[in-house]
This record gives sequence, structure tokens and C-alpha cells, in this order.
Amino acid sequence: MASPYVFSNSGKTIRIGRILNPSDHRAAVVAFDHGVHLGAIPGVQHPGETLEALADAGADAFLVGPGTARMFAHVFTGRGAPALIMRVDWTNRWRSPEALGSDEGRGRMISTVEGAARLGADAVLTYMFIGYDDPDAEARQVEDVARMAEHCEALGIGCIIEPMARGKRADHDIYSADYIALGSRMASELGADILKTDYSGSAETFRTVTAAAYRPILIAGGPKTASLREALEMVHGALDAGASGMFIGRNVFQAPDPRQMMGVLSRMIHTGLSVDEALAELGG
Repeated sequence: MASPYVFSNSGKTIRIGRILNPSDHRAAVVAFDHGVHLGAIPGVQHPGETLEALADAGADAFLVGPGTARMFAHVFTGRGAPALIMRVDWTNRWRSPEALGSDEGRGRMISTVEGAARLGADAVLTYMFIGYDDPDAEARQVEDVARMAEHCEALGIGCIIEPMARGKRADHDIYSADYIALGSRMASELGADILKTDYSGSAETFRTVTAAAYRPILIAGGPKTASLREALEMVHGALDAGASGMFIGRNVFQAPDPRQMMGVLSRMIHTGLSVDEALAELGG
């Protein structure tokens, strides 16, 4: 059986090797693209300082928008620097009505694979929403994602797809393991090298997802959790079910001590630090 960590060309192998540690095929990635969709939320007001601190604390890679990639290129420069994953799409899905958001939301591509390559990206990432009330909207999204995967293949850039059940037809149960598995298998078939997915809430249910996909999965952190234990158990459960790590944002940069939280999560992923050991270090 082919390994999920074997990639189709040397460009992808080299670049994705900067994201997934070749020694354990895992990654602690910070999602830092929130400003693209939400503006200046708490924790991202000083991007350069935050990126530098979290890189120093052990982040393997950052997911950022094109402007952040341009402005703070020094964070990704030099031996041992974190990998650069660039968000190439935008959506108004996440904003509240008070912030001029849209009920179901729509998205558009905001950059190209070629543009990301010029900025030094190791991989690009795009959403793939399923469950729209309008089936043509879902079909157009899949078309955009498939074309992006083709361009990644041509240029040797890592292709990361973020399937999410978020349209009106899915909003009753967005964390359903069956829905997450459906999107994950579709994304794998469309050409993803890595998947960023929701977490279904338990290791037992998330095994449905890892069984459906044949590419490495990094879970999304989602909204800020109610407790430190909840955030840590989410990461631990995903790893136990076969995930390769995390894309976590607010649960890191909005933590009481972001640098300490980053270091703890990195060691959970790479050295097997337990939830209780992590909580003891964090004082939780």
C-alpha cells in the first residue's frame, strides 16, 4: 500500500518536507490567516511580533494571507525557519451580520499558485465547502479546487485542501464524522497532498475520517475552546485517531501565554507529551 507521505515529484517532496517533519511525518501549524476573512481580531493585531514569538516557540509552519507573506518574509527566511503556507481564497462566510457578513457566504480565489510561488510559499491552501443550498455553488467550488490542485502539480507546490460541511444543508451538524469523511475523501481524490479538516469531537468518531482519506490530515482548531483541557484533548484525540498534527490559531494566539501554549502543543505532536503533562506545564 502506498504511503500517504510519498509525493508525486521532488518539488512537492522538498517543500512538504518543510511542513511535515520527515522524521515523524507530523506538523504543528499555526493558522494565522484570520485577518483575511475577519479583520483584526484579538491576537493578530501585531502580526510580526506574534509570528516571531510562535516561530521561536516551535511552530513548524504558518498559514497566512498574501499580504502577511509579503510583509513578514523574514519570519520564513533562513535555516530552521518555519514553512510558509499561503491562503489563496477568501470567504465572507465567517463574519457576523453585524460585521457585514453573509448568511451562507460565498468565496473567491484571491491569488494563484504562481503568485504563491513568487512569495516563497511551500504550499497553498483553499477551502472546499460542501452542503450549499445551491448545488451549482458547490460544483463551482470543486472546479476551482481541482484547477488549483493541477497547478500545484505542475509547479511542485504542496496542495492543501480544507473541506468543510458549512452550507445551509449541513449547518445542523457541521462536525458530523460522516460529513467530514465525505469532504476528506473528495479532497483526496481531487489532488490534495494534505488535508485540513474539522475535528468530529472524539478519537473514535474521527477514525471514520482518517479511514476515508488517504492523505495526511491536520485538524483545524476551530473557535476558541472553553478550557485548556478541551483544546489539548482535541489535539490528543486527533493524533490517537491517526491525524498528523494540527492547524490551530485562536487556541494558540489567544491563549494566556501564546508562546508557552505553542511549545506545549508542539511537544504533544512531536514527542508524545500527554494532556495531563501539558496541563501541568500550563498551570491548568
